[in-house]
Amino acid sequence: MLRYLINRYVLGFFAIVVLALVLISYTGQDRPALTPVEKIIKGVVTPLESGVTRVLNSIGDAVGSVFTIGSIKEENKNLKQRVSTLESENLLLKEYEYQNLRLRELLIFKDTVSRSYETVYASVVALNPSNTDKTVTINRGENDGVRKNMAVVTSLGLVGHVINVSGNSAEVMLIVDKNSAVGGLVQITRTPGIIEGEGNNSGYLKMTHISKEAPVREKQVVVSSGLGGVFPKGLPVGRTTKIEIESNGLEKYAVIRPFVDFNRLEEVMVIKTVFVGNELSPSAGGG
Repeated sequence: MLRYLINRYVLGFFAIVVLALVLISYTGQDRPALTPVEKIIKGVVTPLESGVTRVLNSIGDAVGSVFTIGSIKEENKNLKQRVSTLESENLLLKEYEYQNLRLRELLIFKDTVSRSYETVYASVVALNPSNTDKTVTINRGENDGVRKNMAVVTSLGLVGHVINVSGNSAEVMLIVDKNSAVGGLVQITRTPGIIEGEGNNSGYLKMTHISKEAPVREKQVVVSSGLGGVFPKGLPVGRTTKIEIESNGLEKYAVIRPFVDFNRLEEVMVIKTVFVGNELSPSAGGG
């Protein structure tokens, strides 16, 4: 109760002070000087008036800051959305750039072999998830002139051959498949052999049936020999990394690292026709 009465007296005092200030300001405009009482009141109240003014200014600044913060938050949100959009667009442009580079390499390769082969471009649309069978599906098929046993390549080298065909797609067995076999030739020494897929996830090949005395060394390039009628002669396959003697002691084999990275296979070319002299010779299985 006492606190209530004190609050009432304080509020009353401030009300009287404010009223006095208003009267002084209003009546003082027409008088040359203030009365002694008015001067006393003015002297007492002026510091209070200054404090109230500062408080009011602070409140105004705080209210203004609230609106400013809200505006900054909204602007920040819009900027974040813009940055996110720009990052997405940048990633998409990068993807187009990388695809462009791969396609350019394929086009250069196609121009290089245009006098030897007729090819058709294809994209890899599916991977076989098996740990032993290594196949991919491409988006070209019978409607594009693709036939069974046609060789498939990239600008880096030999990929595999077509084993199944439908109207608009085809299945390709990769040379790293355990059932794959390619006639091979060590490029510098002309040493022949059979390149087989190891059928595991090592990504390496094995060239077998090499004579024990054959001059085969590490870091030698291996190409297709053309024997067997499936793969044209001279297609790059890989490079030897290790030479070992077979268990029979009569032959040796070479471990080959392919030029093609089969885990990053995206675009390929199917060799539809091999040019022999001035004549066209359909690729194996091409009719």
